[in-house]
Amino acid sequence: MSLRLAVGEIIRTTGARAVVPPGAVAPEVITGVTTDSRTAASGDLFVALRGPHADGHAFVADAFARGAALALVAESQGVMADGPALVVGDPLRALGVIAAMHRATLPTTVVGVTGSVGKTTTVGLCARVLETRYQLARSAESWNAELGVALTLLALEAHHQVAVIEMAMRGLGQIRELVDMAHPRVGAVTTIADTHLETLGSREHIAAAKAELLETLPADGVAIVNADEALTVRLVRDVRCPIVRVGLSPEADVRASQITRADGGYTFRLSLRGDQADVYLPLPGVHQVRNALVAAAVGDALGIAAREIVAGLGRARPARMRQEISMAGDVMIVDDSYNASPQSMQAAFEVVAQVGGRRRRVLALGEMRELGPKAAEFHRQVGHEAAALEPAYLLAVGPNARWYVDGAVAAGLPASATAVAETVEAAIPLLQQGLRPGDVVLIKGSRTIEMEHLVASLTHVAPVSHS
Repeated sequence: MSLRLAVGEIIRTTGARAVVPPGAVAPEVITGVTTDSRTAASGDLFVALRGPHADGHAFVADAFARGAALALVAESQGVMADGPALVVGDPLRALGVIAAMHRATLPTTVVGVTGSVGKTTTVGLCARVLETRYQLARSAESWNAELGVALTLLALEAHHQVAVIEMAMRGLGQIRELVDMAHPRVGAVTTIADTHLETLGSREHIAAAKAELLETLPADGVAIVNADEALTVRLVRDVRCPIVRVGLSPEADVRASQITRADGGYTFRLSLRGDQADVYLPLPGVHQVRNALVAAAVGDALGIAAREIVAGLGRARPARMRQEISMAGDVMIVDDSYNASPQSMQAAFEVVAQVGGRRRRVLALGEMRELGPKAAEFHRQVGHEAAALEPAYLLAVGPNARWYVDGAVAAGLPASATAVAETVEAAIPLLQQGLRPGDVVLIKGSRTIEMEHLVASLTHVAPVSHS
């Protein structure tokens, strides 16, 4: 473990106030950081964070009992008497500062990946490409905000040559905070889509938020953007390093052509700085080709040869709950339950059409959140697109999910082939009733709907046989 930070430097950098109860001894260095008291070990700093279900301040004593040397706590909690503590206004922000301190001690090259959709899959593809040559670290799936990025950086060790880190945002300024922690040299934006509209108001504002990654790259860095995205002009406006454009258009620096379905995935011709290579990408959905191009551009920026890029992409696997295909008996499940937007719904429908073949189609669609005043319009449009798949059954899940049904019925889907559930719990028996042996079922919705419970229900209960 290469983490070793001086407590005095932490105090100076975070502005913390040190509190040492009588009889306690403050450490001079910390050799680990944890936010879970159950994993606390000798020499660790335990960071007490407030979460949606628990407050870490209630577990400070447990952390010390397990060997923690120091606690980082909020000023609003008062003095903690269980052991030596650093008191700050915001422990999460202070954790980010500590992560940046550790990152600054390492020569690791950081690759930052952001975008409205496709971030986690693209991070995985980058990892497959880069691990052909480098000692690699990558963010765990969906560790993409302040806490996840900080913990990823704190886990870096001296042997890690490259780290690929996913960076998400909910508003302006948040990606810039992540960049200040991680200091990436390569930055990639997958695409701009209709997500976070409730917070940011427009796709143009979303592009401005994503551009924070590229604008902060050093002059010797590399910015990777989608050549087929109209808002790329906004993304690169204030970039000061070389720009690499990826896509299907002839103007792209890294380009895919001759795209063909093959063996549950795609083959395509990769054009890369004048070289060409044939790629097999074992992921369904043509949108994955663009994600693969981002990974190819990242690999090229870090000196990976075309043949190694091809080999890495050929080992790609879907991320968990992102178009992950499995079987429950003879029912094929397309688990895309992690999140949803209008654009990612379209991509999921393509996957169902590709992998489902002639199977009877069932769609379980959870509500899409954070779409702002056009939410009803977006849902109805997705319902219209769903009807084009000619599903035998459309199950809409969530308080406003009826909009899906409105759009689908307006597009010609019989109302008798639809159902609405207010909650995922209510949806479980409805999905069971609508399934037949041999079906393909897509399960997808926004994170807060927790559509993964529908997936879990199918692994425990066989579909009803209707004779």
